[in-house]
Amino acid sequence: MPRIVDHEERRREICDVLLDLIAEVGVPNATIRGVAGRSRWSVGVIAHYFANRQDLLLGGLRRAAEILAEHNTSIMQSLQGLQALEQILEGSIPLDKRRLALARIFFFFYVEAMNDEKLRKEVESYLFGWRKSVARAIHQAQAKGDLPAELDAIQVCADLVGLADGMSIHALLDSRVMLRLREQSPVRFWIRRLSDRSTTSLDDFSLPVPGISVVS
Repeated sequence: MPRIVDHEERRREICDVLLDLIAEVGVPNATIRGVAGRSRWSVGVIAHYFANRQDLLLGGLRRAAEILAEHNTSIMQSLQGLQALEQILEGSIPLDKRRLALARIFFFFYVEAMNDEKLRKEVESYLFGWRKSVARAIHQAQAKGDLPAELDAIQVCADLVGLADGMSIHALLDSRVMLRLREQSPVRFWIRRLSDRSTTSLDDFSLPVPGISVVS
């Protein structure tokens, strides 16, 4: 009796190998042949699931978004308050092999999405999900008393997500920034500043960012 193949699971496994490869050699050097070379599947098998290299990379992006969403869901179920907020924000900062792969493929497609309306909407949906998780964690932290109730959770969410993405981009381009991130997390520094009621006015922590929202 032939073995039943779970095709969705196989697609995920192929994309996981792709992400491992991207962490090691970067997006430009990640190829179908490279994935085949370090997996148990031939080029022909991979071609059955992905029409070409761009299709494979897009599969990697979707797998990365799935991994990040699963991470955020797990964090929200196991942690609360500042700990949950820190873990969600640092979920895509490239501090280990898996997060390096996520950061590289997300930023690659950020650029692609600027010139492709269909892709832009897809990437935008992933960013919306991330901001929604961050905003939820901020609301929970406020409910616990970890963060001041007066803070505008939506605005702080936009600022912190921008901080995490910005630091990730600089870390990918500058090894000194990466070293700094490994030594001390700016995300945790600013979250602790937000929670410190002895600091200056709450207005100092959040600058207006027009057009950015966690709600559609």
